[in-house]
Amino acid sequence: MQSTPIEVIDMALSLVNSFAPPVRHDHDGRSETPIIDARNVAVNFKVEDGMVEAVKDVSFQLYRGETIAIVGESGSGKSVTARTVMGLLSKRAVVSDKSTVSYDGSNILKFSERARRKLRGDRISMIFQEPMSSLNPIYTIGSQIVEAIRVHRRMSRRDAQKRALELLEHVQIPDPAARLMQYPHQLSGGQRQRVMIAMALANDPDVLIADEPTTALDVTVQAQILNLIRNLQKELGMAVILITHDLTVVRQFSDYVYVMQHGEVREHNVTEALFANPQHAYTKHLLASEPRGQANPLPEGSDIILDAKGVRVGFMMRHGTFLKPEMRELVAVDSLSLTLRRHETLGLVGESGSGKTTFGQAILRLNTPQAGEIHFDRQPIHGLSRAEMRPFRARMQIVFQDPFSSLNPRMTIGQIIEEGLVVNRLGATRAERQDRVREALVAAGMPSNILSRFPHEFSGGQRQRIAIARAIALEPEFILLDEPTSALDLSVQAQIIELLRKLQDERGLSYLFISHDLKVVRALCHRVIVMQHGKIVEEGPVNEVLTHPKTAYTERLVKAAFEVA
Repeated sequence: MQSTPIEVIDMALSLVNSFAPPVRHDHDGRSETPIIDARNVAVNFKVEDGMVEAVKDVSFQLYRGETIAIVGESGSGKSVTARTVMGLLSKRAVVSDKSTVSYDGSNILKFSERARRKLRGDRISMIFQEPMSSLNPIYTIGSQIVEAIRVHRRMSRRDAQKRALELLEHVQIPDPAARLMQYPHQLSGGQRQRVMIAMALANDPDVLIADEPTTALDVTVQAQILNLIRNLQKELGMAVILITHDLTVVRQFSDYVYVMQHGEVREHNVTEALFANPQHAYTKHLLASEPRGQANPLPEGSDIILDAKGVRVGFMMRHGTFLKPEMRELVAVDSLSLTLRRHETLGLVGESGSGKTTFGQAILRLNTPQAGEIHFDRQPIHGLSRAEMRPFRARMQIVFQDPFSSLNPRMTIGQIIEEGLVVNRLGATRAERQDRVREALVAAGMPSNILSRFPHEFSGGQRQRIAIARAIALEPEFILLDEPTSALDLSVQAQIIELLRKLQDERGLSYLFISHDLKVVRALCHRVIVMQHGKIVEEGPVNEVLTHPKTAYTERLVKAAFEVA
């Protein structure tokens, strides 16, 4: 008997949804009820020309004392799902009437705004991705934690201050009493994230939602923050929803995983089972997107294109009080040397503040070294003035970490890429320059018909490709890549790595690759230099350094990057 078209569609839908039923695969083996049971969550956003479906029919369950991970690329709906639970959606958001989010048996989507506010920060707390934008810059750390406590607890200010100090001690911030009196800008990224955790834990919540809590942090700080959350979870019996695109973190820290794409859950399962045997094509794609492979062997007899010896860069920093200021020198780059061959990729790794970027910019003469020699293609450039450096600028290019801030939002893509050609007097006519712009875009994996569009019209990965196109349009011999993949999703990272390899092979490029992501360094670099406090602590072939580190600092970096726990 032949199936009707409707029956065929129903069969197809049941097949698609078989990897993501509304109830967890381990549901039957559990006797307790979930602390959060979300069903059929759908969120649309009103825009000028209609509605955008951000989340479609998402269901998940969270049990007490466990960690579930929600993974997926940017725009998959992870954060919108979490904000729906918290009640932190914008006024343009429309939540479907069929959606339910049960907390301890009550549908919190039906709560009044006052009841949601009482729940938020008390029973359900959230840590956001960027702590600097989540903390108020004009209030001290202490006053912000005290506010989080007193909103939900009848407590005197003195008792709340004692509780704030206990919380900072709990999250292992050094010198917690002094931190209470400081402002957010006076703390490092890792310390600010610990403050956010302290605020989230202020009222002993049942559920903690951590939205990309370690994306902007060094690998060692990431490991500290994640271990801190895990230890506090065990101690307090919290349930945790971890939102991330870092699969190493998911594998180490979660009990159950939900994979999202285009606002829908594609697959979910117990962590071990999902990694061992992914079912949905998107999950397989995501797991295969982890940086893999290694740099192609160097051509025999590659000559040295860049040679730096004894480079030193220092900055005068203000210390002391307003009335008695004291100036001290901070040595950011302490007499460092490196060599780079044609066709080679040299990795420069280390934690934030180690001097990586300052060293790279000194080599390009974007800052002025106080000492040392720099030779590019056997020509000394360390003593050249700004005007004398101009002939070298087309041959030495840079790609920055954040393509959105490095691309002028008021200029079209065509103008952005052509600007370098105009400044360096490349291309006899505008038509010739336009041809070079299009060739560069195609080489960077972008269509050539986007010259009249603006940077905000593109995704993060596309903007990074445009930044790379801007660099290669000048046909350089050397490119400094400063954290070019740190803000990108895994699959986009993999695409950029492949693009950089392809361009290197086709054009004979040499790269100085600055990063704190050792997985990307392993996949892309021939050699690696490890920096700490402005000094080189270890260097050598990338496989040798990352497999058999000789110093405790490198070993700690490697362990944090590849093992996390």
